[in-house]
Amino acid sequence: MRDVTIMIPERGGAVPEVWESLSAANINVEAAVSFSREHHRVVHVVVEDAVNTRTQEVLTVAGFLVVDVREVLIVPLEDRPGGLAGVARTAYDAGAEVYLLSTATGDRVMLGVVNLDAARQAFGL
Repeated sequence: MRDVTIMIPERGGAVPEVWESLSAANINVEAAVSFSREHHRVVHVVVEDAVNTRTQEVLTVAGFLVVDVREVLIVPLEDRPGGLAGVARTAYDAGAEVYLLSTATGDRVMLGVVNLDAARQAFGL
């Protein structure tokens, strides 16, 4: 999975335009995070590796600035109290420092980690 990070202007309609652009290109979003920073918004869009390049192109053509692309993991999440804590603890104990975490579609969680190999081993991926 790839996390395509973009910056968009903090203006009405910009956030829906991101999702509409991806939808029109038939790109499925596996996970997403969006938050404000001063006069812009940071959006993380997680997609399958196979559509990573096309995702970047679609977002750029739509007028959004792609600022980073990183490999991330999508791991199962038990839908119960403590499920997310267990995922975070497993990553930490494996030495896979988490820098980004978001729930994903279905019962899954997206992890951006410093040590991908350690996280893959810890989660059996």
